[in-house]
Amino acid sequence: MTRWRVVAALQLLAALPGARACDCFPPELRIKTAQETLLLAKIAVYGRVAEVASSGKAKVLVLESFKGPTVGSTVEAAPDRAQCPGATFAAGEEVLVLSFQDAATTCDKRPPDHYLVETFRWIAARAK
Repeated sequence: MTRWRVVAALQLLAALPGARACDCFPPELRIKTAQETLLLAKIAVYGRVAEVASSGKAKVLVLESFKGPTVGSTVEAAPDRAQCPGATFAAGEEVLVLSFQDAATTCDKRPPDHYLVETFRWIAARAK
């Protein structure tokens, strides 16, 4: 499988809005997918939306950093109405921001219970 196919598959998998771990997705595959995702991602943080401007641009306070910005910093996420017209941020919500680009957008928002959050935490704990 070429690198671009791997990248496309990981982006598709990570983009699934309801992506959750299940019995059909064994732990070994979740771990491998998460490790490969972290290798390719530019930003992988769990945070709380601190503010949302009238333009839709959000500031996300980093609570946990798996890759990229440090804990306590903020990540700005711009709206991307062309690619993700229905995606928005709400002040106070917790999210996984997973971006394969240098700048985050609303397309990079994942729910707090996305399976990658748990797997990223497991990987981080093992690295200590």
